[in-house]
Amino acid sequence: MSVIDSLKRPEHTGENRCLPCTAVNVALVVLVGLAVSVLSPLVGFVVLVGGALAVYLRGYVVPGTPSFAPRVVSALGLAGVFDHGDDGGPDRRSESLDANVDPDVMLSTLLNAGVLVEEEDGLFLADDAREEWESTMATLRKTTDEELAEAVANAVPFDATVDAEFGGISLDGPSMSVWISRPQAIADVATLYTVVERGVDPMVALAATEPMRMFTEVCPDCGGAVEETTTRNCCGGTAGLYDSPEHEVLGCADCGAVVYEFPDE
Repeated sequence: MSVIDSLKRPEHTGENRCLPCTAVNVALVVLVGLAVSVLSPLVGFVVLVGGALAVYLRGYVVPGTPSFAPRVVSALGLAGVFDHGDDGGPDRRSESLDANVDPDVMLSTLLNAGVLVEEEDGLFLADDAREEWESTMATLRKTTDEELAEAVANAVPFDATVDAEFGGISLDGPSMSVWISRPQAIADVATLYTVVERGVDPMVALAATEPMRMFTEVCPDCGGAVEETTTRNCCGGTAGLYDSPEHEVLGCADCGAVVYEFPDE
């Protein structure tokens, strides 16, 4: 593998490229390059070329770009210019740790393990499972991004390369390559610990990570109240509540984190 290939991030480029993220990063690269050029034209040129190449190969260079780029573009009145991802096409990347387990099998397994309980008005998270789940999230909430990435690597039932980047966690494994936000990663690791401890097969527990987010009542990342609201679908719908009014989600009322995005009907 060449050096160029090692720098590429296909999950953030090509059809998956976030146009607002790219535009904001290009603008920042140009501003920094011009500012540096005042002191040293040569160094400024290197910054411009290096930054442009990084944006081209990796999608963006500023960590946490998905959390602020859409808001910047929207505030400038340019959201329509960079409209993307709302047609359900390839730009839309609602990522999750998917194990390709039959949903009926997963549901019956969680019910039999006492993780979920079925009542007349629907499915609910068992009290003891919720207590352990939220306690684990509270512990993970105190971790650094790097420590959280290590927790994800230890929790998933296969060998994977896990990194903390762009304000979230990227995972490259034998059957999946995903990026999930920090709040979602905290919830998913807590799910794996809580469900596997009850004797559930790790791959079934992995399949349960995204559905379990539907039962979230407190934000995995800040502890704020979670409520049903709407969000713009940028970079997989994981950036925040300020991205779009089109998609129904469970989001934190305090920090704006999206915990779960309801599927389109």
